[in-house]
Amino acid sequence: ARPVVPAMLDLIEQAIAVWDELAGYLNDAYYAGRIDPQEISEPLVDAHRDLCERLDLGSEEIAERLDRLVDRCHHDTVDPAVYSELLGEDAGPIGRYSH
Repeated sequence: ARPVVPAMLDLIEQAIAVWDELAGYLNDAYYAGRIDPQEISEPLVDAHRDLCERLDLGSEEIAERLDRLVDRCHHDTVDPAVYSELLGEDAGPIGRYSH
């Protein structure tokens, strides 16, 4: 309902980092709770990718943001391959985003 602004991107990055921390606990308790953390992770990452696209960020800025986000997430919440189309030539090998 509102115009897309860069602050939204910062907020979703913070939400992804918080969710990544929680996902670590849920991964350990999956069989007890039958909760798949990917059910939350994927929509968050998709929203982040969409915001990057709607804000018309350059591939270099997207790559920098993705690097920082992947560095903050230790439970494989962010799949860098989702961004490959936006990154174009700056994507390099996807393994560059691995921990």
